[in-house]
Amino acid sequence: MKSTHLFPGDERAREAERRWSELKEPRLQFESDWEDIARLIRPQRGGFRVDTATTRQLTKSMSSEGAIAHGHFAAGIYAGITNPATRWGGFTTPDEDLNRWPPFAEWLDRAASKVHTSFSPSMSSFYPASFQIYADLAAFGNGAAYDELDQVNRKFIDVTFSLAEVVVDVDFHGRVNEAVRKRYLTPRQAVRAFKGKVPPRVMDLAQKGNSEKHAYFHHVLPNDTFEQGRLGVRGRRWLSLWCCQLDYSVVREAGYDEMPIYFPRWDVDSGMIYGTGPGSIALPSARKLDLMETATLRAAQRAADPTKLAPDRNAIPLDGEFRPGSVVYGAVDVRGNPLVRSEEFNGNIGLTLEEKRAAAEAVENAFYYSVMSLTGRTGISDAENRVIEEARLRNWAPHADRIMEEYAARKYERRFRMLFRAGQIPPPPEGVPPGTPLMVAYTSAAAMALRASEAQTVRQYVLGDMLPLAQLKPEILDRISADDYAEVLHEASTSVPQRVLVPRDVAMQTRAARQQAEQAQAMAEMAKTGGAGLRDMAQAGAAMQGRGQQE
Repeated sequence: MKSTHLFPGDERAREAERRWSELKEPRLQFESDWEDIARLIRPQRGGFRVDTATTRQLTKSMSSEGAIAHGHFAAGIYAGITNPATRWGGFTTPDEDLNRWPPFAEWLDRAASKVHTSFSPSMSSFYPASFQIYADLAAFGNGAAYDELDQVNRKFIDVTFSLAEVVVDVDFHGRVNEAVRKRYLTPRQAVRAFKGKVPPRVMDLAQKGNSEKHAYFHHVLPNDTFEQGRLGVRGRRWLSLWCCQLDYSVVREAGYDEMPIYFPRWDVDSGMIYGTGPGSIALPSARKLDLMETATLRAAQRAADPTKLAPDRNAIPLDGEFRPGSVVYGAVDVRGNPLVRSEEFNGNIGLTLEEKRAAAEAVENAFYYSVMSLTGRTGISDAENRVIEEARLRNWAPHADRIMEEYAARKYERRFRMLFRAGQIPPPPEGVPPGTPLMVAYTSAAAMALRASEAQTVRQYVLGDMLPLAQLKPEILDRISADDYAEVLHEASTSVPQRVLVPRDVAMQTRAARQQAEQAQAMAEMAKTGGAGLRDMAQAGAAMQGRGQQE
């Protein structure tokens, strides 16, 4: 292996390290709580205050209620925002007539189908990575993800970062526009990751089999030298730099047309960079519950294995252990009076089951556990399921819109652009006005609940109220618009493609043609019936005339 010549002391590498330190400062106030959230609710994460290459040790909580409620909540977000069983995104334009134009509507459906296919497990790891980021959002109120196109394997790389290794900055409007990721790699890992383009010192360490890890910074920021139409990095809106801290050299420089790092947040206060999530609400009760469980276990251990009281060191064995069936010399005096006895302790520390249950319920309520755990329950009616689902969606619908805006919708738009540049999505059909803006149409949780409720109300009104009345008053059906009824149900069913519903103008032409055919058939039947009648009348007249002549 031969190392590519790099320039040590590159100011861009020093700037990446400096920005990491600067951007880490605003989140220091959150890191203490994040460590406790990781310990009590999401033990897979942590290490926020560890800025070295040491391996983080997983901590263990004395209570599992927080982790269980958090898991149910994260699964509910996953099912409600980017459920792989539904088409959770699509495309539209501000021109409704253009959206209904059959050639363009079919192109929109095909483009959306291509994007959804790119998210499938055979093309990327989007859905497993999404669940991880929803779990981070539910616990810490923040999540970090990254995607790129693997040109060699013709697949998409979708990964979720640990919050411990990512810091971000926001622009004037509070939108994330800069990120620095800090990773620790062994020399061998660095050589493979950067295809040999590493500093000579790193190459030497890799050849010697050294396993010491060094820091690498991935700095993504707006490209201040961007020029529209230019080739190379200067023609990209976002600049990407991988920098080695060992000798401050840039080991990889690239550019992106769209920001490749996503940093959705659950709830963000004005002027803040980092958000808070349900885990922050559950944290006080989770801490209290953990202390309660720890105190109960210690009291039970103390009652089961009480402290031994002895007058001096000679009263008990040197090792200080008491075994069943063994002999303890010196435990009694010559008169049989005990010299060693157990401390009197009954294990009661004043904590009741009701107190611990109240703390556990407070943790569960922070994650809407009472509603989340009812989703998909069997043995209840469709109406009850619908009420439960709407209640579940209303609980976190305001936050789901932010997640869609900062994560799912952005990823959907970027995936479309990547596929379009790769030639996987054809251009729009001829006749579409140039410059027509294409927008991502996603179905938020609030809109989903509202549309489902609207569709059910319309369905009940038409089928449950109007049709029984039509048995007595058939003319009431003249007040029902079949076209509006079909469109309302189609709009509520977001997963049904647009091409399934025939446009109104096409349906009207079909109706007109059918009516003309029915009228022509009726006239033909009348002509046939009329001709047969005239023939019968002529035959009857001829018969009567023949009888008259015979008489």
